[in-house]
Amino acid sequence: MIEKLLEPIIDSFTTGKYYKEIYQAKKEYFDKTGPVYEDDIEFDQRMSIFMDWYLFDRDLPEFDLPPIKHFFKINKNDFSEKTRLIYNDLCQTQHSIFRLKRKTWNKNGVVIQDLFSGLTLTVMIPDINRGFYRGDIFEARVIKYLDSYCFSKGFCFHPTDVSPFILDEIKKVRNQDKKKQLKLILQLSGMKLKHLRFQHIDITHIYQMNSKF
Repeated sequence: MIEKLLEPIIDSFTTGKYYKEIYQAKKEYFDKTGPVYEDDIEFDQRMSIFMDWYLFDRDLPEFDLPPIKHFFKINKNDFSEKTRLIYNDLCQTQHSIFRLKRKTWNKNGVVIQDLFSGLTLTVMIPDINRGFYRGDIFEARVIKYLDSYCFSKGFCFHPTDVSPFILDEIKKVRNQDKKKQLKLILQLSGMKLKHLRFQHIDITHIYQMNSKF
């Protein structure tokens, strides 16, 4: 259902006069996280994470709002009350690094902790056997839909071996503004990509600030 709600926004802000805008956005994003190629194992995931960043986080220069918020602003008066509430929630997604605490008792979801805020959420997942394990640390975006939470399509799972490093870096920016936290999320994403490309290199040499790799 979330994907259907996003379709008109994607159609409006990735084509026509916005073609150049999304081209520039790709350059900005992949300059920060490292370039991806179609034969990369995480290509689809990376493109999904990029699209989320473009829709939910990156301000359109002419409006100083990301596409989702601008779309809501110009269309909210035409929505039903229910649709207005749904799109209002879509404007407030939670993009973060999470740790999986456990699966729900009915196996229809997972309990996760936001490692920046410490908040715990239960997220519904239709197919629980898609590779989630207790203790996983991963980048994701959580979206509220009606009375429950769900994930957007993109994930970046980090190796458990580097959990202490990630937790230490998160502590440094936990009380800083969202821009500092997002910068760290993108840096970690870039480290994961390098790890996939250079698996012969000790992971501790890649997951570090100012790494030479």
